[in-house]
Amino acid sequence: MNLMMPRLNHFLESYPWDKQILKNHTPLDTLWEFELKVDRDELWTYLIDTSKFNRALGFPKMDYEEKNGQLHGTTVNMGLRQIWIEDEWQWTEGKSIIGGRSYSKGLGRYVRVIYDLSELKEGQGVRLKVYFGWLPKNILSRLILKSSMSWLGKRYGELLSKIENEIHQKKTDLLEQRPDSLDEVIEHRIEQFERSMIERKLPLKPVHHLLDFIRTADELNAHRLRVPELARKKGIDETDFLKVCLHATRLGLLHMSWDLVCPHCRSVRAQYKSLSEVGIKGFCEVCSLEFGTDEENVLEITFQIHAGIRDVPKVFYCAAEPSGKQHIKLQQSLGPGERKEVAPQVTAGRYRLRVLGEKSYKYLDITSHSEKKLICWDESDKENYEAGLGFSLRLENINNSTQTYIMEDVGWSDLALRPRQMFNFHEFRDLFSEEFLDAGVQLAVGSQTILFTDIVGSSRFYAENGDPKAFAQIRKHFEDISPIIARHEGVVVKTMGDAVMSAFPDPLNALKSAANLQSCFHEKRDDSSLRIKISLSMGPCIAVNLNSNIDYFGQVVNTAAKLQAFAKAGEIVFTDSIWKISEVRNYIESQGITLKTFKNNTATSANSMAGYRWNTFSQKSSTAMDDFDSKI
Repeated sequence: MNLMMPRLNHFLESYPWDKQILKNHTPLDTLWEFELKVDRDELWTYLIDTSKFNRALGFPKMDYEEKNGQLHGTTVNMGLRQIWIEDEWQWTEGKSIIGGRSYSKGLGRYVRVIYDLSELKEGQGVRLKVYFGWLPKNILSRLILKSSMSWLGKRYGELLSKIENEIHQKKTDLLEQRPDSLDEVIEHRIEQFERSMIERKLPLKPVHHLLDFIRTADELNAHRLRVPELARKKGIDETDFLKVCLHATRLGLLHMSWDLVCPHCRSVRAQYKSLSEVGIKGFCEVCSLEFGTDEENVLEITFQIHAGIRDVPKVFYCAAEPSGKQHIKLQQSLGPGERKEVAPQVTAGRYRLRVLGEKSYKYLDITSHSEKKLICWDESDKENYEAGLGFSLRLENINNSTQTYIMEDVGWSDLALRPRQMFNFHEFRDLFSEEFLDAGVQLAVGSQTILFTDIVGSSRFYAENGDPKAFAQIRKHFEDISPIIARHEGVVVKTMGDAVMSAFPDPLNALKSAANLQSCFHEKRDDSSLRIKISLSMGPCIAVNLNSNIDYFGQVVNTAAKLQAFAKAGEIVFTDSIWKISEVRNYIESQGITLKTFKNNTATSANSMAGYRWNTFSQKSSTAMDDFDSKI
């Protein structure tokens, strides 16, 4: 790593001071420039995690409180108490990060910090410019701040050199800190929890991973356990790890948290200890927007370590806005009449352009084949934009007030555990049957495959066998169905008389489950004369409270139920939406399954339906599938 002497004036031309903030004060400017032989994206991941980065630099802990959408911070540094209001962070993916603070108590009136990252010639690494601009309160504070900047510059050089070495060694733990060892009493309690989980026959690898996390996780990570993220880091099956966390919660080692997430900035706006506490609406003061819990992805389930085992409050060494909002690739604030051109380093895909506080937005599609390199963002435009890789975005604020412009990835992280996954997990329904939605709450759970089973000729069956014998077989039939559904990652939502309604996140698993269910009740089975018919439909639905249970509602449920009228014993009927899934088609073709279409669209029919019928009792291997018509 090389430390260069930069030109301050040239830098400030690119990042000029706001004249309203400066107010005739003379700033104390400090600028360092470092050259590192690393990839831009690799260094960027370190820079955006400003809380861990600041801790590694030697900064003290900070306390934050949100008031009216603003972050109010306090800390004690060099024995002096400092109180400030955090500016709105600005950043451009892979290029720059800008932060600022207005102090009511401390050595300075104001400080702004800028990281400017650029690539050197091909293969030679990157140049990082680090700027601190202070407005000291008086002459004494200027002298103290100047001295502290000298110390801080050395710390930056040392830390960046270590980061460069770690990147070369392909390691990723430099900024992590292990806590002190837990005392003997706590260790004994953890060992008791371990024995309890082993007695429950839980998989050992996820158990040990969870306990290792509890003992050794960095305090900046340990306050909020995300199941998919932690499972993938250790190469552990996510389903097994979720099962362990649920049992650990029931045993008292963990707490479950239902986190309300703003659909815009995606920060956690509220945390609930029970699903029943989740309301119909949420509000984000930062974005100045209200949103409903019927919007998909606004609820995330996380876990927290019980305070009696390890008390891990949420701690800060910085607000760390860019690391907490990695879907936002650009966030820039412009004053009235201000213009700016930025070039975020993003991959091909669809992005959303919006102004903070506004519900309207437009899309920007980045493609490898587009030759357009400059997009002029006009708020009055009704059309979406398209640009090629390496594009620039021109911003201009024609309003009379400051506007914040945001470019964000439309995709949501798959590292979050969502209600649709939890509600479809039979372990959750078994262990937490007391969890229910508040009346009136309609929680979006995304696309689900709904499967209905029903007994064929149940009235005749009762008449021929009598109630006691019939009831025994019906009960046994429920016992046979549940494990087959669970084995295919589905969950029984409810039973209705002789019928069963279940849900699956994966349509292929639902179809395989249907095939196994029909195999279970095959026509030659001699210990039960029951035969079933099965119907499936796929689509978005919502979770609601029905008789204090979590139930699913929507057109997809209604369709699956109506399809029962078109099925006979041994048959599986399903909609075109399921057939359109490529994995389903590949499975059907690989198994040599013969399908037939059915259609009932008479104007007078209340059950106007169309779909595909699979008779498992008369199935013959036919890779040609001559009688199959894929068009309805």
